[in-house]
Amino acid sequence: MNRLSLSIFLCCISALPVGSLMSQSQRNHGWVVAGTSSKLLIQGKEILNAKDEFRFKNPEGMSQIQEIDYYLMLGEYYLRKKDKVGIANILYDLRTKKGEYAFADFLLTSLWKQSQGEEVQAVKVLDTYIQKEPNTYFRNLAKNMRTNLFQTGEDEKKSMIRMDCQKTKPYYSLCRVFRLQYYIDLPSGKEKDMHKHFVNIMRVNSPFFEDPNLEWIPLLDRIDEDLPAKLSFLGFVREGIHLQKMIMDLERISDGFVGENSNERMAFFQILLGDYPGAEESLLNFLRLTKGKKASILNRIYVKLGALAYFQKDYKKSLDYYLKLDLNNWSADIHHPFLNEPMSISGVKDLISVSLYKVNGADAALKALQKIKDPEKLTEADIWPKLRISQMLMDQNPELSSRMTDEIIYMAQEKKWRRLEYAATILQGYNQIYRKEFRKSTIELTKSRGILDEENFFYAAEFLRNFGFVFAHTASGKKGPVNGNIRDGVADYLQNNLYEDLYYIRNYRPLAFSTDLFFEYALSHLRDDNDVWGLLDSIYKYNAVKWIRGGKGSPHSLLQIQFVDKQFQYLSGFSTARESKFFDSTYADSRETESQIQRKTEEESVRNLESAKLPTILLLPYKDEFYLFTFNPRESKRNQLSWKVIRSQRPDTSDVIDSVRELISSSKDADTVQIYLNESGASLMRSLKKEMKETGFIFFFSLLPQTEVQKPLNVFSWKCPQNMRSLEGKGMNLVETAYFEGSRILKEKERLHLWDFQANASSVNSVTNLSWSCKSETGSYEEIPFLKLFRRIDYRTVPKMVVYTERVLGKSWSDYSWHYNWLHFWFRSGTKKIGYLPTLPVLDAGSVSGLADPSRYREEGVWIQVTAQ
Repeated sequence: MNRLSLSIFLCCISALPVGSLMSQSQRNHGWVVAGTSSKLLIQGKEILNAKDEFRFKNPEGMSQIQEIDYYLMLGEYYLRKKDKVGIANILYDLRTKKGEYAFADFLLTSLWKQSQGEEVQAVKVLDTYIQKEPNTYFRNLAKNMRTNLFQTGEDEKKSMIRMDCQKTKPYYSLCRVFRLQYYIDLPSGKEKDMHKHFVNIMRVNSPFFEDPNLEWIPLLDRIDEDLPAKLSFLGFVREGIHLQKMIMDLERISDGFVGENSNERMAFFQILLGDYPGAEESLLNFLRLTKGKKASILNRIYVKLGALAYFQKDYKKSLDYYLKLDLNNWSADIHHPFLNEPMSISGVKDLISVSLYKVNGADAALKALQKIKDPEKLTEADIWPKLRISQMLMDQNPELSSRMTDEIIYMAQEKKWRRLEYAATILQGYNQIYRKEFRKSTIELTKSRGILDEENFFYAAEFLRNFGFVFAHTASGKKGPVNGNIRDGVADYLQNNLYEDLYYIRNYRPLAFSTDLFFEYALSHLRDDNDVWGLLDSIYKYNAVKWIRGGKGSPHSLLQIQFVDKQFQYLSGFSTARESKFFDSTYADSRETESQIQRKTEEESVRNLESAKLPTILLLPYKDEFYLFTFNPRESKRNQLSWKVIRSQRPDTSDVIDSVRELISSSKDADTVQIYLNESGASLMRSLKKEMKETGFIFFFSLLPQTEVQKPLNVFSWKCPQNMRSLEGKGMNLVETAYFEGSRILKEKERLHLWDFQANASSVNSVTNLSWSCKSETGSYEEIPFLKLFRRIDYRTVPKMVVYTERVLGKSWSDYSWHYNWLHFWFRSGTKKIGYLPTLPVLDAGSVSGLADPSRYREEGVWIQVTAQ
């Protein structure tokens, strides 16, 4: 394979080793792949294995439901293997049995005829069953299966019949899949009550992670091979991956390997989830199957691998993958990973040049770019590398860079290449700062706002435009009206910071103007202007970004929807051709609508502090110092919010303590002070409680608006644990597991949930793996895993208040991050107040209701409200 042109373009870059294989999780029901062996399990019991080549065996010692599962699972294997004898053995057995086996017989018969190309006969078999079957449940199963197997049309939705599924009935797993299909097809993309749809989808999805009977869905690849994609486009990518793994495991069992299509599709889902090492391994698995394949196919995968490594900031590995490209055999159907549009050879060289710049500097990248030859007739794709040259030249030769950029702007305007004009205009705005043409800079940046039309608006980079205004005004030495630009720029950066590195590629971000530098300039301007609200807004969001970036793993349950929506906005080019039909589907529209709904309900504003009734403290770290903000509701509007910089790395330094004393004394009658809950705030409170015992200190978690009307709360807890049972009849409402974990809905809305259960020792290695268990009065074992709470708690089941003890997390309050993640889960789910006690005191009928009283937590405990009071 000739890669000479790319080798010259890149010079010589050494190869790097690749990551390890993904581990395969074990299931106890269905097909299991374990290393080189594989087996079929029914409820944990091994029935067949690869050593006996999965030859048909009469089921023994099984219930009717288990036997039907066995026939369907073995049937799906024989269908993939086109094993006529195997299918015949199953059908013979089914027809000699008495009971509810008829649907399995007709279904497998229909599928076999379909696999033999006898489509008309396949439909006729199911139609015959539907006409003759008197039982509504079995008839609806057959109707839904017919819809899945034989309904065609452009609309990806299916007209499913809603089913109620019971474990005591056969075909339970098929019923559950049909029920899920029904619910994911209900939202039409734009409804106002979209959140209710998503809550319902989450509930219908949940059993697939929790019910041992649903660890395997027989015939899933036949029922709806696109079901994982539909879930992922809705935003439920964890659920999509869960089902995709089943489809891939059946391929492993029957074919001996996972096909290219499945590996590439899985890689896209893993990218949407934020599992980049897993995605890389899936793409490498694809390559292991492609010996002798066309160079254009290999190129597609190597472009994805190079872009994926770049996105993870492993620039050397990115170049190593790019070096494997064969540009002499380029294909027009290879898409840009970060723009999801066809990519020319000039486009891929432009993409590579950024990785080359990151590794070897601007000179090497410029030399490579300058080797790109212009065709006789220039297209927009041919001009982008010239803008890249201008971007990289800016540091060393701003004059030449400016002239080049001007030429590009004029050409783009003439040809109506809006994205090119937009990127070049933003770049020119920054270039003029270098050239000390500050007025021209602000003109360019102002012009850029009106360039993009609706079709290209996804390409906008508002924080770059707003940052540019701040840089220009600060560098000019003149005091400019940039407070609004700072506010808008910081707000946009909060939403898109995870993708900051892509702005160098997508938007030709000037290399010298860093975000850190922007915050320095912005904070300096706001301090000089004494814009204390703007200062608080910027520092608050700066800290929010740090917390987002410090998070490990992506969100679960409904909290994943916003994250996945952002991944689609920036990384949709990693998709496969099979997903193209879903980008304009109602699944995508519904995800975007739900993401917007969630974002609006979680929008914080520092101005919400203005309605606070209590003296308020926010201690926000910035680099090696703290910004201390105090809000005094007793002062005049102009003087309510004050600030000072604490030049210390200790949050409880005497300077901070003195400021709190001053706030308390100026607040006169206030006997309670609220502190913003972050790590420095938690550390400060420990000192304040010792220093000022006469004052009560509480936390608030966010700057959301106050919406809650105070109402009396009834106390509820889990009926199962022994220590809770003793409180029955003492003002405590004890409920079954399903109600306490959120699986079932309690009619009482004004509830306080008491948690005082020991975390299982095996689960205390991470917050999300926590679980709590007990033996009930009947002797049965019951468990609440935290991940089940993630899936189950929603606006209909969340309590207004939670009280918990140290036993619940197995960590004291000083282990801040564990408690913060626990609080974050409850507050984002809709809880309004949380109380923490190291240990639960002896409770009686009189003291149970006192758990909802803030004064109960004044000495030993901690009281946290979702927002400032």
